[in-house]
Amino acid sequence: MQFDAPPAVQAVPGSDAAPGDAHAGWRTNAVVRRNLFALTVDVTAFAIGMAFLDENAVLPLLCRRLGASGVVIGAFAAIRFLGFNGLQVAVAWFAPSLRRQKPALIAICAATRGPLLLLPFALMRATMSSGRHQALVAVVILLSLWALGDGLGYVFWMEIVARAFTDKTRGRFFAGTQILTGIVVALVAGLVVRAILHNPRLPFAANYAVLAAGAAFMYMVSLIGIAFVHEPLAPSGHLPPARPSLRMYRSRILGVVRTDQAFRRLAAAQMLISFGMAAAPFYVLYAASRYRLSDDWGAVFQAAAALGAMVLIPCWTVLAERRGAAAAIRAVAVACVATPAVGLLAGSLSVWLFCGVFFLLGGSLGWALWIATNHYLLVHAPEEDRALLIAMLSLLFVPSAIFPWLGGVIVWRLQHAAIGGIPSLLVITIAVTACGLALAGQIPHRTVAP
Repeated sequence: MQFDAPPAVQAVPGSDAAPGDAHAGWRTNAVVRRNLFALTVDVTAFAIGMAFLDENAVLPLLCRRLGASGVVIGAFAAIRFLGFNGLQVAVAWFAPSLRRQKPALIAICAATRGPLLLLPFALMRATMSSGRHQALVAVVILLSLWALGDGLGYVFWMEIVARAFTDKTRGRFFAGTQILTGIVVALVAGLVVRAILHNPRLPFAANYAVLAAGAAFMYMVSLIGIAFVHEPLAPSGHLPPARPSLRMYRSRILGVVRTDQAFRRLAAAQMLISFGMAAAPFYVLYAASRYRLSDDWGAVFQAAAALGAMVLIPCWTVLAERRGAAAAIRAVAVACVATPAVGLLAGSLSVWLFCGVFFLLGGSLGWALWIATNHYLLVHAPEEDRALLIAMLSLLFVPSAIFPWLGGVIVWRLQHAAIGGIPSLLVITIAVTACGLALAGQIPHRTVAP
């Protein structure tokens, strides 16, 4: 099973498709414009929702305020990550056989995002004597449920995006939305999140309750964007593939891992590069402790991360167009290695220089790594194996869920202890992500037979 291009078909005049596009008849210009608008609303609103409770700049501060230790903060990040990635391979078993992907996606999102509307009320109880523990439990449960739903809907969403655009248009959609969301998130972080956390009329936990309400509202707006997507239908006579038996599906999964060397390298490189997640939740806590910062500095770091995504992700997209999708993965890996290195250098100089850590974080882990690896799959994977390969990449990514918890253990046990005067967690992060960079250098532009 290799990432060979699907059979070429003739493009339909007036469509967005190019020769060689298996869905040429599906994409009229009007449908492409509608989907571009709807998916841009979806992605932008989703990014703003995440900005209100940013997982690296705001959520760790909230958890610390609620009494969570470093181990709990790391374990919470691991649970969210596991919820997102753990079940996608099961979804990929039946998703391609569905004629429509959107109804299942909307049902999952509604069921797992709706409960977030309860989070502001739970946080308002944090000021009571026993309320902090209850609020922490509510944060963990509700945001873990949200992450689970995001993961369950991921295969459906990616299939819709794959069908809706050509390869070139899709890459530019990812880059364009990242520029837009980078600008919007930077403004939200700098003007809204910081103002809420710095407002003396909104003491703890009212300030975080307002942020939680904003996040829940924007996730609902994102759901509206999904509802307006016009899901492309197969040409007349084109039926979804039959759902394979579980035994056959297992054989296909084993076949991918056993025979496709490039896919194995991609999965292994992604896991090593993502070891940066071990340190990600603790940069803001490290800075707050070292420089004695108030919580509103989390918004400053968040804005720096948004700026990094806005500047760097389009650079990776241009690099992918000119040098191939594998080159973008290598560039993301370089940024991941550089992130803790900048933390070591800037951490001893200035808090403003430490913003460079979040600038690189915004353009490497998270969205950037996700775009780079999945764009590689969408460009090179055959249509009949696309959902399986996307889900398999997420499944093989699951063991990295331990990284944030491991980072919490290192911080808890060593309390930012130094190796030769350098924080140990950052040293370990540099070493492991550098191995990922070396492996990323072996990912070919196109897969070849092993």
